[in-house]
Amino acid sequence: MYKSVYDGNRKVEVDESLAKRFRKRTMEKYGYKKGSIKKALEEAMRKYSSPGKADWGSLVGVLKIEKDSVWLQHHAWDHSD
Repeated sequence: MYKSVYDGNRKVEVDESLAKRFRKRTMEKYGYKKGSIKKALEEAMRKYSSPGKADWGSLVGVLKIEKDSVWLQHHAWDHSD
């Protein structure tokens, strides 16, 4: 089931369970007041679109497994929800 979410003059449809989790986390962080969802959505959009770079050097050797990066990526996406 999908739920419509309005963003200014844009309307997007997202999975209903995702929308509920987003709203719950938003209210926990920003409180039950006007503008909370707007703040959370703007924060998420900033994080998603920021041009930052990962510090890969600090990650070398952290995982002690014999799987390759492709397997790890597929495994992460399969268990993301």
